[in-house]
Amino acid sequence: MSAPQGIAASGVATARMAPRRKLSRPGSGVFQVALGFGAVLALGTFLLALPFATESGDAPGLKNALFTATSAVCVTGLVVRDTQVHWNTFGEVVILLLIQVGGLGYMLGTTVVLWVVGRQIGIRDRNMLRLYYGAPSMKETLSFARGVAVFTFLFEAVGALILTAAFIAEDVPARHAWWWGLFHSVSGFNNAGFSITGQDLAPYAGNEVILTTLMLLVIVGGLGFIPVITLVRRRSWRRLPLDSKLIFATSAILLVAGAVFTTVVEWGNESTLGGEPAIDRPLLGLFHSAVSRTAGFGTVNIGEMHEETKLATIGLMFVGGAAGSTAGGLKVGAFALLFAVMVATLRGRQEVSAFRRQVPPLVIQQAVTLALFYVAMVFAFTTALTFTSQQEFIDSLFEVLSALGTVGFTAAGTVTFGGAGHVVLIVAMLVGRFSPLLLVLFMSAPRRQLTYHHPPDSVRLG
Repeated sequence: MSAPQGIAASGVATARMAPRRKLSRPGSGVFQVALGFGAVLALGTFLLALPFATESGDAPGLKNALFTATSAVCVTGLVVRDTQVHWNTFGEVVILLLIQVGGLGYMLGTTVVLWVVGRQIGIRDRNMLRLYYGAPSMKETLSFARGVAVFTFLFEAVGALILTAAFIAEDVPARHAWWWGLFHSVSGFNNAGFSITGQDLAPYAGNEVILTTLMLLVIVGGLGFIPVITLVRRRSWRRLPLDSKLIFATSAILLVAGAVFTTVVEWGNESTLGGEPAIDRPLLGLFHSAVSRTAGFGTVNIGEMHEETKLATIGLMFVGGAAGSTAGGLKVGAFALLFAVMVATLRGRQEVSAFRRQVPPLVIQQAVTLALFYVAMVFAFTTALTFTSQQEFIDSLFEVLSALGTVGFTAAGTVTFGGAGHVVLIVAMLVGRFSPLLLVLFMSAPRRQLTYHHPPDSVRLG
């Protein structure tokens, strides 16, 4: 009689072990994103470092090319060489493509990068997408990405048509007007703040069409795909989720408060709003408030503003735009949650709520973590920039917030911070753009549940 299958004749049982499946590395999705953006940055730096990318035909130098490419990919807008004067059409095209990749690519994030490289999107990466980008559900991730792309191109195309017509009306030759319209539309929607007029938007400070169009592009790009589409579909404030309500309400309050403050403080400043016709000043104040949180388009000399206005602008740059949008900064949602925590604490309530919705404690912890990290980065980079330059402290702080918040405003002039300062700003732009994504991924990682709890105790405050 033969022995049963799997048992040797000697009576010793044998078994075959299936090979263990290789687990993906933690955070592999973000590694792919980092590699993708790193490759784009390297290619952009290489192209801008070529002699035929400049008007003079001379090589701009590796540092200048790297700074410009970083500013474009991070949709910041800080420049060490005037975009219109220094770069020729080829260089401007490279910058525009970097802006588009940096803005649209960041909104699409891990979704498209993993899809393009052929990697299945795992549960952990999908959860990260939902937490940071706001993907409606795990099954709709790729349709979400397609919606973002259509949303972006539609607004950019309409903006380009309006701006082209407006520039032609300003006697800009048609062969330049269409390129200016396209460039500024893409730069505006992606909150980049790059301009190729040679004098930023100062020559068009009295043109309501140009300023209003750019302002709307900046605002919509800074709000992001999810809140805008949700509002369009539901057509009701009451039916909006808490995230969208916080984004719209906080953005509106900051927009109005910033506009009123800037207009009032700078009304009599002959070097800024005071030098413009009185009828144009309210719109210019509103425009400055709209772009100062996310995009550094300038209609007046920022360096000549009063110290109070600079400080208020620093605060707006600190807050930034919405999570998952083209904007940087702490993000309006996190800022609103911190305010809600303060209100709940002062009212003696243990639960934090907003618009009659309770906020989960884990989300509060994540918002506090992001805020503390952002404050630490502001302190670290401001200290580094102060050491490496001879500028006034408030101008160094202004420059750091502009870099970290990917805004693009400068009070002292970016070129004045020198080579070492430019290196600090390059790192600040990269950290400000990509560290929130890395932090969110880390916070969304699965953790082992504790089987015990430490005994409670108290800490004195005040």
